[in-house]
Amino acid sequence: MSAMAKPITGRRVLIWLLLFFGTIVAVNGAFVYFALDTWPGLSTRRAYEEGLAYNKTLDAVRVQQALGWKSAVDFESAENGGRTLTVRMTGRDNTPLAGLAVSVELRRPVRENEDRMLDLAEVGAGVYRAAVEAAPGRWQAIVKAVDPGGRAYLMVHDLTIGAGTRR
Repeated sequence: MSAMAKPITGRRVLIWLLLFFGTIVAVNGAFVYFALDTWPGLSTRRAYEEGLAYNKTLDAVRVQQALGWKSAVDFESAENGGRTLTVRMTGRDNTPLAGLAVSVELRRPVRENEDRMLDLAEVGAGVYRAAVEAAPGRWQAIVKAVDPGGRAYLMVHDLTIGAGTRR
């Protein structure tokens, strides 16, 4: 005697459809929850105004390129167990740039509440330093330098702390 399959009824089809679409809705709901829970949103409070000022940003980039300034950023281990942020500023012909007012905004791309501002002190010709406490991981260092004549420089460096690499 062969086994008889249960007949397909409207009730059975309804149950399978509800299970299928219920699974899809549950998975999509989980994706939406985790997407909204893990990203805080905009990284700036003035996104619209900054978007409108884009042409000014392009003009500032042209002026900065004409200056020919360059910066190199590195974290070094300090003797007291902390870290030192070092910025080296050079001109077009790789000569050190002394007498600048240099500040760095450290941003952690994955956590907004760890951002901090540092004012660096000149410790040598074109070498600027500040002590900093920063957790290991990826950081962005936004270097701002202004000479006595008011010429400004801005550069973003991506850094990794703890692995010994510099970019």
